[in-house]
Amino acid sequence: MGVLDTTYTFTATDVVTSAKLNNVIDQTTFTSSAIATGNNTLAVTASGQLKINSSGITANELADNSVITAKILDANVTQAKLATNTVGNGPAFRAYAGTATSLTTNQFTKAILNNETFDTNSNFASSTFTPTVAGYYQINATVSTSSAAPSALLALLYKNGLIHSIGSGQVPSAALRSSVSDIIQMNGTTDTIELFVYHNTGSSINTQTGDGATYMSGCLIRSA
Repeated sequence: MGVLDTTYTFTATDVVTSAKLNNVIDQTTFTSSAIATGNNTLAVTASGQLKINSSGITANELADNSVITAKILDANVTQAKLATNTVGNGPAFRAYAGTATSLTTNQFTKAILNNETFDTNSNFASSTFTPTVAGYYQINATVSTSSAAPSALLALLYKNGLIHSIGSGQVPSAALRSSVSDIIQMNGTTDTIELFVYHNTGSSINTQTGDGATYMSGCLIRSA
């Protein structure tokens, strides 16, 4: 496409004929007059060709959704380019027991995790994790008691008030510990995760400064 140059002046009452159209010449070389005044994207080279000038293409020249994923190199998608609340920058937390929770014999008791090491998106409150970003979460927890009597201890993850994941059992020792880990899908609106404890003789869980910590942690590992 070139710049149209006319050697014939059309009037309002003219009939366009092929003879008159022959007077319209399509120039093969761009000149500076072909570029709109103030355009900072295109420039004319000495040879009369168009090029992208040093200022580059601005947002004004890009149509919405014009950059397809095939044009973006994987290596160019860095951590810094990820928006808040996407994988890599999604919610993450760690909470632990600052005070002992009494355990009722042969009952499932919710662990009171009243201290936080970190809570990046303010999704942990009242010993409950309620992520506001939908996706798949890696959840880890450990429960510790100091009961030396023959007993059984289980850490359990509850999703929406029901047992979702059961941890490993613990044989009697000076300090009983049970851990549980799972990847759990969360809807980002109403789903909740809580740490529960089962102990068949009754006791209390250890705090952060006791003989082993009781804690729960988690983070978003894949978007929905």
